[in-house]
Amino acid sequence: MNIQNTDSYEYRKLIGQIKFSFIAPVVSRTFIDDSISAYFKRVSETEIDWPDGTKRRFSDQTMKWWLHVYRKYGFEGLMPKDRLDLGRVRKLDDDHKRYIADLIGQYPKITGVMIYEKMIEDGVLNAGDCSVDTIQRYIRNSGLRNGQGETLVKERRTWEFAHSCDGYEADTCHTFYIYDEDSTYRKTYLIAIIDNHSRMIVGAEFFFNDNAVNFQKVWHDAVLRYGRSKVIILDNGSSYKNKSTKEIEAKLGTKIIYNPPYQPVGKALIERFFHTMKMRFMDVHKGSDYHSLSQLNDDLNKWINEYNRTIHSSLKDDENDNHTPLERYMYDMKDVEVSRLSNKSPIEYASWLDDVFLHETTRKVNGDSTVLIENQLFDVPSVYIGIRVIIRYNPRTFEGTYLYDVSQKKKVPLKRTDRIENGKTRREEIIY
Repeated sequence: MNIQNTDSYEYRKLIGQIKFSFIAPVVSRTFIDDSISAYFKRVSETEIDWPDGTKRRFSDQTMKWWLHVYRKYGFEGLMPKDRLDLGRVRKLDDDHKRYIADLIGQYPKITGVMIYEKMIEDGVLNAGDCSVDTIQRYIRNSGLRNGQGETLVKERRTWEFAHSCDGYEADTCHTFYIYDEDSTYRKTYLIAIIDNHSRMIVGAEFFFNDNAVNFQKVWHDAVLRYGRSKVIILDNGSSYKNKSTKEIEAKLGTKIIYNPPYQPVGKALIERFFHTMKMRFMDVHKGSDYHSLSQLNDDLNKWINEYNRTIHSSLKDDENDNHTPLERYMYDMKDVEVSRLSNKSPIEYASWLDDVFLHETTRKVNGDSTVLIENQLFDVPSVYIGIRVIIRYNPRTFEGTYLYDVSQKKKVPLKRTDRIENGKTRREEIIY
């Protein structure tokens, strides 16, 4: 009997993400301690909010074992194999508290209920993670209302990563209106990614929607062409902080740092690029002259190529005389294959990366051996009829969609349903 325990799988995947969050600084080599052992020794003293609502601590040796398993088996190695019962987060972490403090600092008269609703609306908190009472109790006990709460303001200094591909910054810019192919006047959004050290624009594309799927396309293309970064700094919005992006983080091995709400200083370079883009690109182009996104993106790509080859004032004192983003990037990467940044060979790199960026969902197979994924119908082998299965797919093209068989740990390729072709299938004659 083929049993697909998807409830257990989703819970185990959540635990895997928690484990990865602790080993991510080592995977990305961004820890500040003197050694890996010192890092694990320090973080082993941290209490972890487990999905069942409990708080747990793990030894430094356990975390070293997580690192060993991740390097050997990838993200799935971090997922526990035994069935566990899914719980939920009931506590406020430091990010939640900082978000609340920022809101109260900006809107002193905001109520606890309004803060709770705002946190859910911005994706900082999921409905059911905690109650309104929890928020109100924290505000009351923290002293934030009378200015006696613990200061959350950190010292800020100018900084940059030491090498190209150490860290990327990504964000969205609201841009001008253009005509689409149906002659409808629509707003466009520019999603861009910049390499922090070199100032190289590694990804940029205009879209009609600002969402997770479009950001992930730009991210995928940037990693494919220029390499995986150890860290990527993202906005707190729903386009960046969501389930699929967190799953990609763990599979890709890049640590995500979310910029605190209302504090864009963590991604100053991408904000500065948007300012330059508006002055040098948008101000010399009229949106009404464009009649498709492809036409607009063609002009953008030409401008980006020039931008990456232009001398930057921030690079004028570069010790290696690399004064353009492209020169600085190539200086660091001249002897490095981008695939090696992900410990992959050039041959397997593209297909591995495509798989990393697939979305994942669970569906119960219909009686006619089909599943519906975002209004797309796919044929499934009849052995899975009535069973809830895991489907991985590209949300933009649906190419390479497959069923992941948990029990046998294998991929089963799926094709879109062709009712006409299915009608030609020879069936066994029924004699009454």
